[in-house]
Amino acid sequence: MSPKRVLQELADQHLLDEQQRVVIQSVEEQKLFSVHWELRSLLYAGILLFTTGTGWLIYRYIDQIGHNLLILALAVVCAACFAFATRFKGPLSTAHSPSRSPFGDYALLLGCLLFLTLEGYLQYQYNLFGTRYGLVTFLPAILFLTLAYLFDHRGVLAMGLTALISWIGVTVRPLEFYFRGNLKDMTVLLSAIALSLVLMAGALVLDRQRIKRHFTITTLTFAGNLLLVALVAGLFNFKEQDLLFAVALAVACVAFDWYARKEHSFLFLLMSTFYGYIGVTYLVFHYLHLRDEATYLYWIVTGIGITAYLSRSRKV
Repeated sequence: MSPKRVLQELADQHLLDEQQRVVIQSVEEQKLFSVHWELRSLLYAGILLFTTGTGWLIYRYIDQIGHNLLILALAVVCAACFAFATRFKGPLSTAHSPSRSPFGDYALLLGCLLFLTLEGYLQYQYNLFGTRYGLVTFLPAILFLTLAYLFDHRGVLAMGLTALISWIGVTVRPLEFYFRGNLKDMTVLLSAIALSLVLMAGALVLDRQRIKRHFTITTLTFAGNLLLVALVAGLFNFKEQDLLFAVALAVACVAFDWYARKEHSFLFLLMSTFYGYIGVTYLVFHYLHLRDEATYLYWIVTGIGITAYLSRSRKV
């Protein structure tokens, strides 16, 4: 219901006189409104378009411009972004310490994206790292995680965590649940589980020490998805250990459910429910071999049950 209509109903009920209604409606119509998130979205979109355009420029005009000139230009712009972000960096603190400039965070993000472009270009053109491909993702991971804590930037933190996950050879696509290649390798799978546990333990320790507590949710989200995807992948791909992975998945889901209720976070509740449901469904169809009628009944009953459970749990 619009404010104008609400005011009119209040006037019709004689809760407001005509003069009060006109004054309130005038204030309502002339008040300012925030475009903060619209501007932030445009700035982020601009950064993505700029870096995309830079990559296309390198690909399209490399022969005319020359490798060394492009490398120099990328390095200069990248350094300028880091210098601008440093110039307006907030004070070093364990609490939230935003940039003193509204453009400081965007400059840092642009510098990190250009650094990735520069690094990839150097590796492609000059084979800078040789066959040590792990360094291509490990160095940005360490750099971005350090910059995230120094500049208090959650976007750069997410980039650092993504690079760190890529370093161990894991490509996680939780919305597709298509496990191929890397997650069919037990070594990579166990590495993913170990990394996720280390990241979650580190995030909780830092949270308890009140060090960048606003980073906790970001780290737990990345690490939690990595852990749950790895456990579901193990359940799917390693038949001889499927019960072991099923128990581990159940423990992880219960832990995330407990944490979600403790912190009043619907995100972690959704994660535990979503991955747990996939695991239970796999076990049901793998061991019970349901027929058509039972299959339809299963989807209907469990679908209603999950919807009711999430709807009720949102109030918690």
